[in-house]
Amino acid sequence: MSQTDPALQSLKRTRGGRERLLQAATDLFRTHRFAGTSLQMIADRLGVSKAAIYHHFKSRDDIIEALMEPVVVDAETAIARISDLPREEHFRSALDFYAAFTVKHRDIISTVFFDRPALGSVLSGKVDLLVDQLAVLLAYDNTRAEEARAKMMIYGIAAVVAEPRQYALDDDDLLNLVTCLANASQ
Repeated sequence: MSQTDPALQSLKRTRGGRERLLQAATDLFRTHRFAGTSLQMIADRLGVSKAAIYHHFKSRDDIIEALMEPVVVDAETAIARISDLPREEHFRSALDFYAAFTVKHRDIISTVFFDRPALGSVLSGKVDLLVDQLAVLLAYDNTRAEEARAKMMIYGIAAVVAEPRQYALDDDDLLNLVTCLANASQ
């Protein structure tokens, strides 16, 4: 593909080019998983050369980091907000947040859930920290049993959302399912 190719120029020059690239990567990660998706596959999906991908990102790792950044910020912001609430409000607020969060970010949750070992230590470390912080908010007390129950709830909900067959459900139906699951674990 030459430097004057319209597809390459469109991907380079438009602000939406980066977003289109991230959406194509997200779709491919969901279908083929992170480990099974190459930069060439992303380029092919967009109808551009691999060089056009390199204009925005140096590697698949850079792409997943860009996809994870708003998800991590969303979680960190909510966890900080919920942590400032009175203790008796932590569980319900954290549960409501997490149910909506997993549905909103289900594509990334799926990638993290199924491809965790391939994500690298930095991203895995961020995920571990967020899970630990959320578990504190979902635990009724500071016992190991409560921490285990809270983490089972977190990973159980993530598993439901990450399951590829759930993509047949629209966001509202999936949110209802996740909320029922979360409420059952109280």
